[in-house]
Amino acid sequence: MSAIIEILQSVGVFVTGVLARFGFFLAMLAAFVVPALAIALSRSALERRRERKLGLRTIAGVNYRPGLRYAPGHTWLKPRASGGALEVGIDDLAQRLLPAVSAVDFPRIGSLVARGDTVVTLHGGGREVRIRAPIPGTLVGLNASIVNDPSLVKRDGYARGWLVAIIPSDASWTALPRDAEAEGWIARESTRWNRFLEDQLSFGSADGGDLVAPAPWLIGETGWRALVGAFLTV
Repeated sequence: MSAIIEILQSVGVFVTGVLARFGFFLAMLAAFVVPALAIALSRSALERRRERKLGLRTIAGVNYRPGLRYAPGHTWLKPRASGGALEVGIDDLAQRLLPAVSAVDFPRIGSLVARGDTVVTLHGGGREVRIRAPIPGTLVGLNASIVNDPSLVKRDGYARGWLVAIIPSDASWTALPRDAEAEGWIARESTRWNRFLEDQLSFGSADGGDLVAPAPWLIGETGWRALVGAFLTV
């Protein structure tokens, strides 16, 4: 009988030790996971709030911000509150041409740019994309934030990820589409994008029509360059 009691006591000590270790593991897990989860949820809530504030919505599979002017070459323009300069960024289609943005190159402030001149070069995934000036003018501002954090170009491309500021040399920018006209243009460009991938690159769109990001490892260097040339030409 005493042997059985000793065995039960040993089992109890073992189980207690296991439970104590498991409890310690859960406590340590909670100490790391709960704060990380809280941070992730907070960031997600901030992101949704930011999107609502910007009015972002989806047009034919493409993220779109109303109130901006949109230009061939898939740039957008937004007048600054004062000074006459226009902030220039890239739209969702242009953002998809690189899997990530890891570095940016700018010309010098004060440079005179013609329509079609390179104003920013984006680097990422072993490739580079040259963004062309949608209008002629003088380069008066560079976004220092994307130098420190190039991922903003894709993560917040319609706001904090703007690229340069240009004072236009004429009023041609006022003829660029915005609002309903821009929505129609974005929808047509989305269709052209899908057809380009399907017909010229033999790269089918998901579910027969949804926009598919051009993964460079799937369409190859030649196809990727063809896509850049077709959609970033001003």
